[in-house]
Amino acid sequence: MESILQKNQEVLITIRNLGINGEGIGYYKRQAVFVTGVFPPEEVVVRITDVKPNHAVAEVVRIKKKAFYRVKPFCPHFGMCGGCQIQHIAYDEQLRLKEDMLKQTFARYTALDVELLDFKSYPAEQTTRGYRHKAQMPVRNIKTGVVTGLYKLNSRELVDIRDCPVHDARINRVNKAVLTLCETHDIRAFDSKTMRGLLRTIVTRVSRATGEIQVTLVVTIYNHALQRLADDLLNEADVVSVAISKLHDASSPQMFGETYEVLAGKPVIIEAIGQVRFALNPKAFFQLNPETATTLYKKVKQLLTARGAKTVADLYCGAGAVALSLADTCDKVIGIDASKDSIASAKQNATLNETSNVHFEMGDAYTTLKALYDKGETFDACVFDPPRTGLDRNMIDLLNRRPVNTLVYISCNPSTLAKNIHALSRKYDVVSVMPFDMFPHTSHVESVTLLSLKTP
Repeated sequence: MESILQKNQEVLITIRNLGINGEGIGYYKRQAVFVTGVFPPEEVVVRITDVKPNHAVAEVVRIKKKAFYRVKPFCPHFGMCGGCQIQHIAYDEQLRLKEDMLKQTFARYTALDVELLDFKSYPAEQTTRGYRHKAQMPVRNIKTGVVTGLYKLNSRELVDIRDCPVHDARINRVNKAVLTLCETHDIRAFDSKTMRGLLRTIVTRVSRATGEIQVTLVVTIYNHALQRLADDLLNEADVVSVAISKLHDASSPQMFGETYEVLAGKPVIIEAIGQVRFALNPKAFFQLNPETATTLYKKVKQLLTARGAKTVADLYCGAGAVALSLADTCDKVIGIDASKDSIASAKQNATLNETSNVHFEMGDAYTTLKALYDKGETFDACVFDPPRTGLDRNMIDLLNRRPVNTLVYISCNPSTLAKNIHALSRKYDVVSVMPFDMFPHTSHVESVTLLSLKTP
């Protein structure tokens, strides 16, 4: 169908929804128009910048009617940096819009009556600023040295940022120290045009539990100056581990190499969720917002305890956060993950916590779970924390063929969550949906959905 809109055309629209990337969505004669920087229920005059088969993209000319919830962003880089998308919306309204986004997605992809579903939102714990305990900051060269930043939305253009207000303040401090030492030791950022320089990214992680700081420098080549920088960086307060991760392809868009090497200090830092401790090496995955993650894992544990689950399969288990948190209430937990590094970390964490009833197996989630069933294993519940692509068809078919009493689905993508829920609806009922605001001021929606096996 030919679009009724043309490039550079100006139209007046009312924003009806918030998109998954934080953009406002309005309609002009039933054609969807995506506009960055506005949100429901604002009325805006927009200029069409691109026309797609199913929608148009536009930029704001002027806001004719501002929303009551519009606030001044607290970060001077908002609008340029792609890290936060909805800082211009009051926090309570952010929560409402995220829950609404989840409801709209369920309405679109499932046959469920959304009004009858039990939704309960959980706001960020303690603070909506300084909540990120890990940061990956690309670098670039300027005349006076090296600077860090974040990319513009949908761009490889770097916005220079020395202080990010959603990062833990210690990350900002340590990153500045790294930049100073780069100048001291004549270390330059990699330049893809000249193919010179060596530093690509600074990865900094702070433990909420111990205050320990781990720094990993992602580089294109090794240089002895890196060892001198690492030794000096240990003099910075709280820094206890400095590593490098070398990219095999200097021009690769990857943010981290396949391997790493600790140049100075400890091989791991210690983090904790409740009473469970975790040894985090430079490659280990761990939630960026440990305060809200603690609330999420506690809720998962409460749900399973209330359902009487004693044997649990934890699929896509990562470093074992969910599995190990269940050790004191379950008889047996088996964690499964396809990542060799994740399973190695999970086993190390099991040893660290002296748990004997939690075991980890490396392998594809579907293949490994099916093999366990074929060996005679049974489970009261399955917990999932899959990637954004969600559960694949084989896994869904297995859950429908070999149903368990309880499913707990931790999701970072409302669309794949809703599609998976629809595919599971023949065997399972949705009991509750709980959005957790893991990333305030962004459009990301994390959620926990409880499903129960249908009664005959």
